[in-house]
Amino acid sequence: MKIAFFTNCYKPLINGVVSSIVSLKNAYEKKGHSTYIFAPRVEDYTDQENNVFRYHSVNLTSKVKYPIAIPLSLRARKIINEFKPDIVHIHHPFVLSMPAIMYGEKLGIPKVLTIHTQYERYAYYASPIPQVIVNEAIKRIIFNLASKVDVITTPSKSMKDLIGHYRIKKEVVVVPNAINLNVFQEKNEQQYREIRDQFGLDEKDVAVLYVGRISFEKNIDKIIKAMAIVRDKKINNVKLLLVGEGTAMKQLKKLVESLGLESLVKFVGPVNSDMIKYYYQASDIFAFTSTSETFGMVIIEAFASGLPVLAVKAPGAIDIITDGLDGILVEDDISQFAKRLESLIIDKVLRKRLSKSALKTAQLYSADSVSEQMLNLYQRLINR
Repeated sequence: MKIAFFTNCYKPLINGVVSSIVSLKNAYEKKGHSTYIFAPRVEDYTDQENNVFRYHSVNLTSKVKYPIAIPLSLRARKIINEFKPDIVHIHHPFVLSMPAIMYGEKLGIPKVLTIHTQYERYAYYASPIPQVIVNEAIKRIIFNLASKVDVITTPSKSMKDLIGHYRIKKEVVVVPNAINLNVFQEKNEQQYREIRDQFGLDEKDVAVLYVGRISFEKNIDKIIKAMAIVRDKKINNVKLLLVGEGTAMKQLKKLVESLGLESLVKFVGPVNSDMIKYYYQASDIFAFTSTSETFGMVIIEAFASGLPVLAVKAPGAIDIITDGLDGILVEDDISQFAKRLESLIIDKVLRKRLSKSALKTAQLYSADSVSEQMLNLYQRLINR
């Protein structure tokens, strides 16, 4: 089978969508299928893999480092005609969905749309346009695009329920995002030790980890405030590592200073995708307070690394975590979050029990299993 992926973000950008696309592409190719990626060009980045086409792109905002593709290219049309895909898989409802739909209709092949994100939760990036206008525009775009595809997939039941509010009548199928489990389970004692030493963590210290964009919708301030509550309980054998970059970095650093947490909260900054796994391995607890996710990809990465996850009850977490089995879910309340964080820091036996189950849960999201689900969906559409 030949599959054409159209995505508005790809390497070297690091996020759950990119990770899932990379995992699917690799899994497809191991099973003998061919995948061609169509994505925006990223400045100063050269692809090291075959079957990737980059559209010319522009940066429309300094708030996020996401280049926007210019969806016009004669070369792309030539590549599509030579590749002759059996199916078009669109990973975003904007920009590159336009040429994807055009090529799909021209070739007479099925078109799949995956809605990865609660796009309305990111409307403030489009300022100075009023958020209510952006939200309505997003719903209309998705509604109109839905009529042009054969099926919609989304990574969680929570997101499927949210899509229901768009009044879309198209079939919506839940297919979780894929992850290459082996990547997060390859141990490296030297890297483990270097990271622990870098942040002054000895064997008795507990490392709490956050990985992702450092932006306001991730609610990272709640983790920091919870750390202050824990510190005030005279628990000092803990440090919070914040891995990533984003628009909230300046404000969060000010928050850390105002709370006197400079010795306990470390801003690691952006980390190369090949190194992320070592930060999971060097940590003891994963913290997640975002309420804007459709599927917490980093939760699966943490599970695959054997980390218990403490998360707020929200879409993206409740679809993955079984409270008390492989992680802990709490209400969106800082004091509750701090209380459960304290128990995880103190109780090593609890961490080990949750870790064991987390590794089992991660198996449900293996690239091999998820890719098979998606390939079966493709085949059903082609047969139909």
